[in-house]
Formats: sequence, C-alpha cells, structure tokens
Amino acid sequence: MDRAGFEAVLSDRRGSLKSALTDQSVLAGLGNLLADEILWRAGLRPAGRANDLTETDRRRLYTEMRRTLRSAVTAGCVPPRDSWLTGHRDDPVPVCPRCGTHLRRSRLAGRGTVWCPRCQGGGGG
Repeated sequence: MDRAGFEAVLSDRRGSLKSALTDQSVLAGLGNLLADEILWRAGLRPAGRANDLTETDRRRLYTEMRRTLRSAVTAGCVPPRDSWLTGHRDDPVPVCPRCGTHLRRSRLAGRGTVWCPRCQGGGGG
C-alpha cells in the first residue's frame, strides 16, 4: 500500500489505531506484535482514534510501519531485540527500551497491547 492509500484508509477509520492496524481488511499481514512495535516507534497511543491523526502523524506512522516491516521481513520474524519494544513486552517488569518507563498493558479489541505512556503520550490519543 502506498502512503496516500494508507493515509486515506486511516482518515476514514473511527476506531482505535491498534484496531485499524490489525484489521486484516485494512492492512493484511500486520499482527499484534508488529502493530505495538510500529505504534511505539511512531510515538502514538494504541487507543488513539485513527481519524484523529494529523497529516504529520499519519506520515510518521507510515514511515515507521515500512521501517519495522523491512526489519521484520529481513529477520523472518518480529525480532525480540533489546532496542525494540517487542524485546521487552514479556519481561517480568517490562520497561521501555527508549526511556526506561514501565510499560503499560491493556486490551484493545480483545488483544493484549503493550505501550509506553511516556513515549506514546503525544498524537493519536
């Protein structure tokens, strides 16, 4: 999907960002771990509304999605790297690899979600 198509789809969605990213009819292939990683890298809250994103937020989200997918495809999986959020989500006391804040866990659309309240405090909710 090109950036213009991605931005158009998000602009039309009323649900959460996480739900939009994991909806297979919107973006086939993005799963739970990748969506959490992409949102963390883009600095956007998973519960933020997709249609509330600014143009800058949508562009940043698209760029981080492409970067994250490129790394995951190269590795053949979602790599549990120390520099990635997904590398810490299952730690006994998970902390953000970027800022050291304790990660939060919540459920969105029936799926477990891990996010950083400090790094993902801006834009999208």
